[in-house]
Amino acid sequence: MLEIAGISYCLWEAYSEFAPSVGASLGLTPAGLRILDQIGVFEDVNKMTVPHQKWEHRDSDGNLHAKFTALRSSPELLGYEAFFTERQMVLQALYDSIEDKSRLVPNKRVVAVRQTDEGATLVAHDGSRITCEIVAGAEGVRSVIRKEILKRERIPEDPKLRFDAKYACVYGISNPVSNIEPGCNFFVYRPEASIIVFSGKGGVLYWFILNDLKQHPIRYETPQIFSEKDINALYLTIADTTVTEGVRFADIYKQKRTAVMTALEEGVADSLFSGRLFVLGDSAHKMTPNGAMGANQAFESAAAFVNVLRPLLRRNFEDNLIGGISMAEVASCLQQYSDRRRERVLGILNDASIGCQAQLKIGPISDKIWRELSIMTDKEMLKKSLKSVGDAEMLTDWPYGSHRVAIFTATAEELRKASNGSQAVEQGALKAAL
Repeated sequence: MLEIAGISYCLWEAYSEFAPSVGASLGLTPAGLRILDQIGVFEDVNKMTVPHQKWEHRDSDGNLHAKFTALRSSPELLGYEAFFTERQMVLQALYDSIEDKSRLVPNKRVVAVRQTDEGATLVAHDGSRITCEIVAGAEGVRSVIRKEILKRERIPEDPKLRFDAKYACVYGISNPVSNIEPGCNFFVYRPEASIIVFSGKGGVLYWFILNDLKQHPIRYETPQIFSEKDINALYLTIADTTVTEGVRFADIYKQKRTAVMTALEEGVADSLFSGRLFVLGDSAHKMTPNGAMGANQAFESAAAFVNVLRPLLRRNFEDNLIGGISMAEVASCLQQYSDRRRERVLGILNDASIGCQAQLKIGPISDKIWRELSIMTDKEMLKKSLKSVGDAEMLTDWPYGSHRVAIFTATAEELRKASNGSQAVEQGALKAAL
């Protein structure tokens, strides 16, 4: 985004490469794909997509509880098809899209940051330094930048948003198995350990085992490293669980390519910025994989920042201002960024958490969602899936896009009108899609 907008930047990457073989899958939703379309990456990532077929919801005994095909309407209604693919492939597509790769510097893990009225200086683990006008911290949930922001702002910590983990998750990828065609999604609702499976391009399976840590949450200050032994122990508790007709989870696990287990931290930074520093992605907002919103919200946060930065730089250029961006200008810019993002990510964090509780059969909310699923129609499921579309961030006043961007944007505008009281608009959009 910054390169396309002609904004000078430097990206420090902690790893030795920019598309490392770390992690497993990554979900891309229409909102995230719209932004990738605006920066010219969509055609590359779209090679990984498959047409949607069905969503199945089953209980712990393998009984089919609900089945939906509503999201087949997504391309017509939103211009894009949501899908899962390998994280590394998306990172590679993003890396390949950068023309001036001299801006990208690997092996630079940030260990400290210092800022003054004139600028901010980052210090890497190897002692190297760089000074800039604005620092964007996207170094993950254990962000040095977020820590510095909270220290400077001296904000009382909200215990509900402190990035503790009530759940853990095994993220895995398996080769295709018979009886599962591409474009299918399966959810198994059961206590203690539940299952999500998405079938992608070529029938490759992207799966998750959600684990309820019950009375032993993992505190942010004491991170836990899970081993292969932990993964196998959790797997054995759900090996015989039916995922879909004729397929047990054991059949999927036998075809495993990779699996990694991590704690599912949840939280939103008490402050998204301070001085010349701000955070985005997992550094700012971390959520469970339910809803596949993690990467897509990172894209939205990046777009929101660019949207507030460009007008500031344009005004300074038009006014022939000499020198850098003042602290007051940066503060105003980053306050706008925070205002645009905080409420949205809090809502999405809550929705993802509720989805996780529902699958793990935790509390009354799980019983309520289970009952609703059994009587929900395709139209109602589609309406639910569109809940957050109207508020999705995109690059504004942007010269690049496509007919798909226009389709999504038109639907989002209709849904915003519907949320303001025009239910006829919403019903019209749903009717057209179905």
